[in-house]
Amino acid sequence: MSSTDNAQGSGIESSGWDRGSRGFAGIGEREAQQIVGSTDADEHRRQVAETAEAAERERAAHERDRASGIGVGPSLDNPLGQRLTDGPLRGLALNAAAAGKVEHRLDEEHKHLLGLAAGQRDGELLGAAWEAATAKQAVPAIMVPALEFDRSTVPLTHPTARRAGLVERMREHWAFENREAVMAARKDIEEILGRETIEILESAVSAYRTLVDAIGETGNAEAVIADGRPEVLAAFQEWPRLVARWKDANCVRVWVVLAESNGFQERHPDRLFRTETQMLEREVWTSQFVGHEIDVDTPEAALAWYAERETGLSITAHAGVSL
Repeated sequence: MSSTDNAQGSGIESSGWDRGSRGFAGIGEREAQQIVGSTDADEHRRQVAETAEAAERERAAHERDRASGIGVGPSLDNPLGQRLTDGPLRGLALNAAAAGKVEHRLDEEHKHLLGLAAGQRDGELLGAAWEAATAKQAVPAIMVPALEFDRSTVPLTHPTARRAGLVERMREHWAFENREAVMAARKDIEEILGRETIEILESAVSAYRTLVDAIGETGNAEAVIADGRPEVLAAFQEWPRLVARWKDANCVRVWVVLAESNGFQERHPDRLFRTETQMLEREVWTSQFVGHEIDVDTPEAALAWYAERETGLSITAHAGVSL
């Protein structure tokens, strides 16, 4: 049988089938170029839009960094924050554990309810009725218990929708309890922060005085080696550790303030609500020294500002370098 006969026998018009599989074969070259050109233009516009969005995100991140100090943001993810979460803020972990248990229970019930359907007792009830009938006994009720089972057991609302609503309400409560935990621990948090900052500042003043007296600055390794004195080397090694601790202290400070003022996200109760907080973060950053408002960008510059004020020794005067 020829291919033509086969096509006719099957009721398929082969020439039409072939046309359908040729794609752009029926489109002129000019039209095809217009389609490709349009696609390229769309892709270009998409890339331009994505680039603009990325630039805006970067600008917003820079502005936020500038507001709260470069490298400083609300966080307990540091040694000082760990001391707090292990101590006065341990309620946060307890809340998270409770939320996990509640959600696990909801998941179990959700799975169970998804397996329920109307009529699941029908076979059992009909079997009991049949056995009673063949034994020449009174036939027990069938429809009444069947409908009662359906009414009392099968959920009227879809389990998935019901679970979502319950999880949402539970997380709202979790966010509320997290803020309450922070408020309740505020006094203990302030005491720990106070001891930490006093210790950092006292050590920073000492290290700064040693370094500026010896080499005129805090970050010149070659000058430290050339000086050769052990106390200068020790101060040089201590200074960046103190800067890191000061950064951590400021991260914790801004975290506590935002937790108290804004609270936690209801959809993600383990995260702070951080919308339109730039002015508040800036206020926390500039007021890190009681009675003074500073205008520097980094934790190191802030620490050096304080040490210079306490010692009267200026890096600028010694080395001609501005903080």
